Amino acid sequence: MAEPEATYRVEAMARRIFVIVNPAAGRGRGRRAWTVVGPALRDAGLQFEETFEEQPGQAIPLAEDAARAGYDVIVAVGGDGTVHEVVNGIMRAGMREQPAIGIIPGGTGNDFARALGIPKDPLEAGRLLLSGARRRVDIGQVNERYFVGISGVGFDAEVAAKVNRWPKWVGGTPVYIAAILNMLVTYRLAPTRIFLDGREERLRLFLLAAANTPWYGGGMFMAPDARADDGKLEVITARDLSKFETLGLLPKVFSGAHLRHRKVSHQAVRELRVESDVPLSIHADGEMVGQVPAVFRAVPGAIEVIVPDAGREAAGARSRP
Repeated sequence: MAEPEATYRVEAMARRIFVIVNPAAGRGRGRRAWTVVGPALRDAGLQFEETFEEQPGQAIPLAEDAARAGYDVIVAVGGDGTVHEVVNGIMRAGMREQPAIGIIPGGTGNDFARALGIPKDPLEAGRLLLSGARRRVDIGQVNERYFVGISGVGFDAEVAAKVNRWPKWVGGTPVYIAAILNMLVTYRLAPTRIFLDGREERLRLFLLAAANTPWYGGGMFMAPDARADDGKLEVITARDLSKFETLGLLPKVFSGAHLRHRKVSHQAVRELRVESDVPLSIHADGEMVGQVPAVFRAVPGAIEVIVPDAGREAAGARSRP
């Protein structure tokens, strides 16, 4: 059987590999992951160059320079924030022949890797650089910034801003929930205008999430129907929620059951515009990227990511007794 058109084995491509390690990701998990994976890959005969991100945001120019230098693969060792920066660097380079992206999970959430079936174990993820496949997937764009997972405005953006202000050694889903509870005390609904593929709605917005993939916040199942290969963003809006209703909905986000609430809606769109007289913050993959007005759009098939080779896994499964 022929392999899908969008996927082909990594072995078939040229192999100039550049690795960007975020040592601070996951409270040091990124550094620890690479101390194991790097030597294992060299022992397996893989050649690569590596560098360490020394300050937040540095992976963007590092990835841009590597793309312009003609590397075939740029590997992000870290969490969703590191992948976010690498993708923005590659897109900023604007090269006709883009490098593929390899991901070695080393963050607290690793939600984008999870959505693409990349193993959580760093060694297993590292082996994809030897035997994986390239898969072309969508990304999202909000104003001038790209995102791989979920971007949004309203309550979750304010929560992300609060988490980003807390010490970097604090992290994980429990801290995200603590920030949610803290923000509930002061957050106010905002009169907002949204345009979903041109169709206008006016609402008192609690939260809006534009999703390319289902998870964020280290496993919160915000957009169960989001797919990274359908050319659309899954938009979730929550309106007029009281503090009591928010507390009731919070545990349901981990199963996707929040979508059944009468004040929560979701639909797939190619483009979304958000306007408000209230200075609502915008986050992209948990990174703060400005305030509304905001235009969100899907960018179909914008990047290639090294993922498990489904054909090879199926053959292995058939060969096992």
